[in-house]
Amino acid sequence: MSSQMDDNMITPVKMIDVTEKNETVREAVARGRIEMEAATLERIRRGDVAKGDVLAVSQTAGILAAKDTQRLIPLCHPLLLTNIWIEFYLPPDGNYIDITATTRGIGKTGFEMEAFIAVSVSALNIYDMCKATDKSMRITDIRLLKKSGGKSGVFIAEENKEGSANSRGKVVAVCIGEGKDKKEQVSEAVLQEEYGFVGDTHAGSSRQVSLLAQETIDKMIMALSSINPLRMKTQNIRINPGESAENLLTKNIDLISLQVGTKIHIGKEAVIQVSEIGKEYHKPGYYLIPLEGVFAKVIKGGVIKPGDDILVEGNS
Repeated sequence: MSSQMDDNMITPVKMIDVTEKNETVREAVARGRIEMEAATLERIRRGDVAKGDVLAVSQTAGILAAKDTQRLIPLCHPLLLTNIWIEFYLPPDGNYIDITATTRGIGKTGFEMEAFIAVSVSALNIYDMCKATDKSMRITDIRLLKKSGGKSGVFIAEENKEGSANSRGKVVAVCIGEGKDKKEQVSEAVLQEEYGFVGDTHAGSSRQVSLLAQETIDKMIMALSSINPLRMKTQNIRINPGESAENLLTKNIDLISLQVGTKIHIGKEAVIQVSEIGKEYHKPGYYLIPLEGVFAKVIKGGVIKPGDDILVEGNS
């Protein structure tokens, strides 16, 4: 009788016991997208939304929600978050915002749910602040990109691995110049093997080509806006292509996650190879290239122009 009752018992809801697991440094990265009308994106970019600064409030909402994950997801363990970073990517011409959340801490289990919550609530807050003018917004594609720490080690989603479909990006701008502190946008430029861009001051040096991600500029603008949103809005402060002395401004490529030796195909024929990540500061002020710039040597030349496809290979 007792045996029959045991067989018919329903397993109770319970947390997984992690008492015996070791505490390790753990990190998770999640991403999602909120689609909207192009006019709505432009209003967010201009700071012209009735409820205020959409990105600043949504970033704050995501951070607060991540801290409260154990209250929202019943079987999650309470974890001590040591860092939460939320980034937004607004395409120059588009109708969506990509939201990436990185959560980090020391614990006995992972921080994936905290990253998911940060992305989800950030997206929901964007919807809330913009719904008066755009009720057609759609939240999509929330997924885990990467996790590390613990017994299971590192997980990287297929779409985020080098050489996968998501390792494709675009050239936003091509910039060359004779000075070292600033370059000018051009409609196209000739990339010469073992040399660099013809007519550029860095051609022939150990840093033949410099690359900077649009996402890095967006991150800097967002940080500046959080310090003084009124001035950023009223004075229309921007960081234009070439002002950080980069040759190529890219989008949809996580440049600083690349390793030295990684090959990058640009356009129909050009190939460059990463030779250095970042560099030393030489004078005061903020310079994005030393922080998150990438330098490369030219393996195969070609004509490069804005809009060219970028494809990242695995390490050589």
